[in-house]
Amino acid sequence: MIDMNSPLDDQGPFDLILHKVTVLYAQALNNNDKAANAINMFENYIKKHPETFVMDPLPGVHKLLLRNQTYELLHQRFRYDVCKPVTGGGGVEAHEMAVVFNEMGLSEFRLPCVAQSFINHGAVLYKLFVLGPVWFVIVRPSLKNFYAGEQETVYFNSSNVSKADSRSPLTQLDPGDMEDELPKADPAVFNRIVTNLREALNMDLLGIDVVIDSNTGKYGIIDVNAFPSYDSVPNLMEHLVDLLVMRMDHPAPESIKQTPEDKKIPTFTTCDHPQEDSGVDTG
Repeated sequence: MIDMNSPLDDQGPFDLILHKVTVLYAQALNNNDKAANAINMFENYIKKHPETFVMDPLPGVHKLLLRNQTYELLHQRFRYDVCKPVTGGGGVEAHEMAVVFNEMGLSEFRLPCVAQSFINHGAVLYKLFVLGPVWFVIVRPSLKNFYAGEQETVYFNSSNVSKADSRSPLTQLDPGDMEDELPKADPAVFNRIVTNLREALNMDLLGIDVVIDSNTGKYGIIDVNAFPSYDSVPNLMEHLVDLLVMRMDHPAPESIKQTPEDKKIPTFTTCDHPQEDSGVDTG
């Protein structure tokens, strides 16, 4: 375990550093001097020691620190109004969000924040957890369908709403929406999303949140996170160790290939949502 308050040169040398410094970055962006000093020390050490493999490389992590940068990347790679804090992955406040229905509601927010169009998606969220060439689909509860009108702003914590055991009333579909048949998830689309983002970011440890439009069947990427929780992913440590060993042997792969689409891995889900098969292999 690295002590970020002590010189790294005194703690090394390191063959590989597995890090999750997004919280420190978020604190530094909020003018926390201690966090900023720790980040500067970390980045300087990496520059001085190019022989140390860093998982994941910091340039990709930088692109995910601010949500507006993340969404610009998504627009560039995919081309296809929820208000969120600008900083992602920085603690509880990064999950505080709201659905705004009218112009008056916009006046309630402290800037800066990021706005997305809200897509009705049948209260189903697909969380893609990426571990290098291996990825899993976890089905989670999500916000129910909302419709334009003059109702009051709906505030929520996205982490609480989408917990595996969430019982939030915001995840319960209204009677008129319960009979609608939801589009079936296509593992080939998930595979392309994972492959594309790994190539764009040069990262192995990613969490990608995806919803499917209930009306059009189009896919929406609503968030991308570095080194996510991997909650509910089976045999996590086994997959992580395999990835670390692989990267020690092959630190800079020439290309990232799509996982064959005719192989299988299970999709893991909560008891409230029927289990599906993602159609993609971990091997």
